[in-house]
Amino acid sequence: MRVVERITGTAGRYVLTGALCRDDSGRYVAQATAFLLTATSSGRPLRSVATASASGAALHAVGATASEARMRFGVVAKEQLAAGVTNLVWHPTIFLAVAR
Repeated sequence: MRVVERITGTAGRYVLTGALCRDDSGRYVAQATAFLLTATSSGRPLRSVATASASGAALHAVGATASEARMRFGVVAKEQLAAGVTNLVWHPTIFLAVAR
């Protein structure tokens, strides 16, 4: 699969990170891992740390177009995490090719 965009975001108490890819059959697949935000035990209460947790989830959505996969991903994230997606950023991936 070819990575089209990187995904970062938040949903409730979770941080999301993953990618939007295009598979060999032309479908778009959005997949990400949710990491639970936990408060640190240090003296810095405003800092949080994302930790891999059994309560986290692997999120996965498929669409015929990139926009359809993005929309379905938002629905899947909301359903699986029982939290609204508060911030989701899709970072386009740029590849450079060297001509010889």
